[in-house]
Amino acid sequence: MDSLRETATRILRKTLAEMAPDKLVSGAVSTDPESGAFRIGSLDTSFPACTPVYVLGAGKAAAVMAKGLHEALGGSIRDGLIIAPAAVAAENGRIGAIQVFPGSHPQPDDDTIASTLELVSVARSIPKEALTIVLISGGASALMELPAGKLTLDQLRTVYHELLRSGAPIQEMNTVRKQLSAVKGGRLLGMIPSQQVVSLLISDVPGDDPAFIASGPTTPDNTTPQDALHVLEKYGITDKIPREVTEYLTAASEQERGTYTGAHHTEIVGSSGIFANVAAGFCEEEGFETWTDSNQYDAPIEEVSDYIIGQVREHRKRTREAFLFHGESTVQVSGDGRGGRNQHLALLLATKITRRKRTLVMSVGTDGGDGNTDVAGAFAAPDSVERAEAFGVSAEKHLKEFDAYHFFKSLGDLIFTGPTGNNVMDFQLILIDS
Repeated sequence: MDSLRETATRILRKTLAEMAPDKLVSGAVSTDPESGAFRIGSLDTSFPACTPVYVLGAGKAAAVMAKGLHEALGGSIRDGLIIAPAAVAAENGRIGAIQVFPGSHPQPDDDTIASTLELVSVARSIPKEALTIVLISGGASALMELPAGKLTLDQLRTVYHELLRSGAPIQEMNTVRKQLSAVKGGRLLGMIPSQQVVSLLISDVPGDDPAFIASGPTTPDNTTPQDALHVLEKYGITDKIPREVTEYLTAASEQERGTYTGAHHTEIVGSSGIFANVAAGFCEEEGFETWTDSNQYDAPIEEVSDYIIGQVREHRKRTREAFLFHGESTVQVSGDGRGGRNQHLALLLATKITRRKRTLVMSVGTDGGDGNTDVAGAFAAPDSVERAEAFGVSAEKHLKEFDAYHFFKSLGDLIFTGPTGNNVMDFQLILIDS
């Protein structure tokens, strides 16, 4: 019989393959074989085969999404530009008629600004009669950026840095980002002349609200500069960011947004919930009775670990079972160690399952990266803490120092997937063999 680790790894790889962004996008396009007319997702409108298509986008998954769109509509795509991580852009300079430009994550850089200026230029040149398809995935908040007003890139980088360390949930971080940007909060949509825009989104935000996915470049915004100031004050970072930023927010009335008068449709083609449900199907194929959390978690990581243990206890049936969780926890980093949300959560869970035999926890970032490491996450087992102690490695010390990476490295329990091309937040699979 396969070990639980081998089974969990197989389930993860199958799920990542099924959730590949190119599949999600190409699957959202249906074409009439006779007329060539096509439809996108749940949109009622059918577009004639002769419709000129232009493509914009950004995100960790944007290049793979563009491959799926090229597969489905390549003959109709006239031009396009997406922004992807620099390494991805280097490998994919052009996908059919779609150019791939480099950006940086988790902090914007000079490439980000230059690429965004090019994207805006393409956006403003799109003909009125064209269909614009915008491909957005997680990471686009950093990969696509233009500072608002007279703010500078360095000032925004400082704000990003402090927000990432603050423990603020993504919705509040993106509330600030939207108010400091010339392209977020629906402002990109206002730059597009074409009268039909469809946004295809892969969500990395709990709740899957398009206004906060990638800071909502094509979704009208209802946040204000005052909301952004409140977030900075709430997390005690007002005094840690440049004075020019708070002065800008204090003086700013709501930023001008170009008014979009055409038809705009948003379709979420990938999310953590979809990912978990696909994984659940593979768990059942492996002979597990499966329980999938219908809710995305969105809470401090210590609360998430307690919640997961509580749900397992409540729904346990004493059979061969799989429990699946998904979402994004918040972490207020206080140490200088290496790790990420998933490794830290795995370590927290390792300290809580010491009496559970034949149990395995897998916690991974669906993008293949976790925090400031090159791993996706980690495995935790009932004997993880005990085995580490035998090597002189303390779970308590590594939790305090936010150094889960070196804890799991000492056990050989890190999970390497490499970049997956996707990003639908975090995923936990708990397998229990009866």
